[in-house]
Amino acid sequence: MINYYNMILHELDLGHEWMPTVGSLTVTLVVIGVGFYFKSAIQKDAGDIVPNGKFSLRYLLEVILEFVYSIGKDNCGDNYRKYLPILSALFVFILFCNLSGLVPGFPPPTENMSHNVAMGLVAFLVYNYAGYKEHGFGYIKTFMGPVLAIAPLIFVIELISHASRPLSLGLRLTGNIFGDHILLGVMTGLAKLVVPSALMFFGLLVAVMQSFVFTLLTALYISMAVSHDH
Repeated sequence: MINYYNMILHELDLGHEWMPTVGSLTVTLVVIGVGFYFKSAIQKDAGDIVPNGKFSLRYLLEVILEFVYSIGKDNCGDNYRKYLPILSALFVFILFCNLSGLVPGFPPPTENMSHNVAMGLVAFLVYNYAGYKEHGFGYIKTFMGPVLAIAPLIFVIELISHASRPLSLGLRLTGNIFGDHILLGVMTGLAKLVVPSALMFFGLLVAVMQSFVFTLLTALYISMAVSHDH
């Protein structure tokens, strides 16, 4: 099977381990291009407050952003608007990475564990920063539980729990995308038309669902970090 990323790496005299980085940069450029298109479309129709109802890339992006808006509003508390940029960035980037795997010759960067754990670390830093901004140094109390006598034990357990979250996010995303991509590749080799087409639809559902799960868990982590009900 053709792999265009490997062809690029061969020309640059770089090893196979750089393939997720090249894939991620490629998706980033695509997302930036789509972002400029969306901004231009919004500015062009600035005076038209009623959508024209026609299906287009702009309409699809509005649906995606509205969906992310609902995730933030339902899970991130009263100040949810400040977290919408990071939630939108995670959802759109992961979605485009996942969907790139449906294009022959472009394996998805999200089938790589290191790539996904790095995004998990971003989520980890974001929700802990949100907790610190909300509670100040009192945020540390959320790691100690309500009973002072067992606070040291609870603190250690909470540290392990929080430290495992980036790994959990990365492992879940990697397993699902890697498995889907392998299945699609095998079935494409066995049957050239009907079965791969059905699996590509299934792959589309997996791509959307895993983007949703990653973003939802990030929103829930933010919600728990900023909550005052500890």
